Amino acid sequence: MRLILRQLTSLFIIATYSSYASAGIKKDVFDIELEQLMNIRVETVSRKSESLIKTASAIHVITQDDIRRMGATSLPEVLRGVPGLHIAQIDSNNWAISIRGLNDRFSNSLLVMIDGRSIYNPLFGGVYWNMHETLLEDIERIEVVRGPGGTVWGANAVNGVINIITKNARDTQGAQFTLLGGSQEGLFSARYGGMMNDQISYRLFTRGKRVQEFNDTPQHPANDHWRDLSSGFRVDGNMDATSRWTLQGGYNVGHANQLTTATSLIPPSTLPLADNVNYQSGNVQFRWDKQFSENNRWRVQSYYDFFGRQALHATNRIHTVDLDIQNQLKFAALQKHEFVWGVGYRAVVDDLDSNFIVAFNPNHRYTRTFSAFIQDEIQLTNRLKFTVGSKMEHNSYTGFEFQPNARALFEINDRNSVWVAVSRAVRVPTRSENDFRINFLATPGRDQFSPPALFSLFGNRSLVTEKIYAAEIGYRTLLTNTLSFDTAGFFNYYDDLIGSRPSVGFESAPFPPHLLISNLVSNNQAATAYGADMQAKWQPVDYWQLASSYTVFKMDLSATRLILPTSRNHRRATNSRYDPT
Repeated sequence: MRLILRQLTSLFIIATYSSYASAGIKKDVFDIELEQLMNIRVETVSRKSESLIKTASAIHVITQDDIRRMGATSLPEVLRGVPGLHIAQIDSNNWAISIRGLNDRFSNSLLVMIDGRSIYNPLFGGVYWNMHETLLEDIERIEVVRGPGGTVWGANAVNGVINIITKNARDTQGAQFTLLGGSQEGLFSARYGGMMNDQISYRLFTRGKRVQEFNDTPQHPANDHWRDLSSGFRVDGNMDATSRWTLQGGYNVGHANQLTTATSLIPPSTLPLADNVNYQSGNVQFRWDKQFSENNRWRVQSYYDFFGRQALHATNRIHTVDLDIQNQLKFAALQKHEFVWGVGYRAVVDDLDSNFIVAFNPNHRYTRTFSAFIQDEIQLTNRLKFTVGSKMEHNSYTGFEFQPNARALFEINDRNSVWVAVSRAVRVPTRSENDFRINFLATPGRDQFSPPALFSLFGNRSLVTEKIYAAEIGYRTLLTNTLSFDTAGFFNYYDDLIGSRPSVGFESAPFPPHLLISNLVSNNQAATAYGADMQAKWQPVDYWQLASSYTVFKMDLSATRLILPTSRNHRRATNSRYDPT
C-alpha cells in the first residue's frame, strides 16, 4: 500500500489561482528578439544601470521567464544554468556553490545579495542556502557576475557576485496560490498584492516547503529531512516624480536534520550523531532613490538582519545592521566622466554558545566595518570607455583594506564588443577563523598506560585577508537578431589563502589528560586558476530558444606557502593568541 501511495504522490499536483487588478497582458520573453534581450539593463557590475552588451564584465542574467520555464523550486536549482558557476548538492538541505573554484559548503569567496542585502554569513562564511527560501515568482531577475566585484561591493566579493532582484510590488497585483507535491518534495505558496492608493503598492506572501530524506533505507539513513516556512512583505511608493522608496522584510523558520559525529575523550571516542538543526532568520530593509537631475542620483539603503541557528545543542545568534549611501554624479565641466561613489557602515553583534565539539572565545563579539568607494567611467571615444575605481574598508579583523579595479570596453560596432579588466579583491577572515576551536576527532590510547589523543582546529587572531589578483578578457557579439555568443577568459592568482599549521602538544584539561594534535588556522597557501566560459543562444522562432554553454577551468593549489620573516604575515603570526604547543 505504501508503495502504491508513493507512486501516486510522485505525480505532481499543481494548482494555481491568479487574479490580476488590471487586464493588461505581459508580453512573453520569446516574443522579444535576442537583440532586445542583449540590451537588458543590469546594475551589479558598476552599481548603476547599463546595457548588458555594453558591460565590461562576464555577467549572466536570469530573467523571470527563465525561472518559470525551468521548473525549479529553489534558488540553487535556478542557478544551475549559469556558465562558470559550480553547484553541488550535498544533501537535501545543503549546497556548495561558487564561481571559478574554491567551492565548499561554506564557499566564502562569493558574495550573494537579495535586493542589495548581503546574505553572506559572518560566522562561518558562505551562505546557508536553505535559510533563504524566497518566492521564485517574485524575482524580477538574477544578475550573476563572474569575477571580482570588491571595488563596488567590498570584501568577500572575490570570485563573483550573485544579486537577486525582486519585483516592484506594483508588478505583483492580485492573488496567486501554488501547490506542488511529490514523494520527495512538496511546497505551497500564497501571495496577494494590492494598492493602498495611487502612489503606494504592496504585497504579502508566505511559502512552505518539505523535502524528504535523500536515502531513507534502514541500512543507510541519510537523516537530512528538511522543513521550511517563510513569510514576508514589500511596500513600494513614490514621493514624487523623481523619488521612490521601498520597505520590505521577511521571516524564516525551519528544521533540518544532519549526520555528524560526536567526539569524546571517554571511549567510545567518536560516534555517528543524528543531529537536529533548528533555525530562524528575519530582516527588514528600507531603500530610498532620488533623482535630483539627470546627472545627480542618490540612493540610501539600510537593513537589519537577524540569524539564529541551533545545532549540536548550541545556539548561535547574529545581529547585523547595515547602512549604505550611494551617489551617481556627472559634472558639466567633465562631460566624459561619470562618477559613482558611496560610503557604508556595518555592525555585527553575535552571541555564540560553546560545547566540547565547537567552542568560541570570546562568546560575544562586536565587529564593525567602515567603507567608501569611488568609480570613474571615462568615455574616451564614442566606442571606447575606461572605468577605474577602488573600495577602501576598515574592519575589526584585519584593519585597512583596499580593492582597486580597472576596466576597458571597446564597441567594435553596435553588435560586437570586447572588454578587459584587472582587479584586486580580498576576503576578510570570518568570526570562526579568528576565535573558534573545533575538536573534530578523538582516538583512545593504545593501552591503559597511553593517553588518548584529541585532534583540534584552532582559530587565529593574526590572520590577514585572502587576496586575489585577477585579469579578465571577454568578447560579446550578436551575430544575428536570433543568435548571440558570449565568452570570457580569466587568470587568477590567490595569495594568503587560509590553510592550517599542525603541531603536537599535551593538555591536562578537559579530563582525562591527552595528547593534543592541533592545527592552527594560518595564511600559508597560494593558488592560481585560469580558464574560460562560453555561451551561445539561438532563437530560431519566437517561442523557442536554445542555449548552450561550455566552461574550461584549471586550478593549482599550493599546499604550503613560504612566509618570509620580514613579511606582515610572519610578524602577525608570531603574536597568535593560540599556541597549543
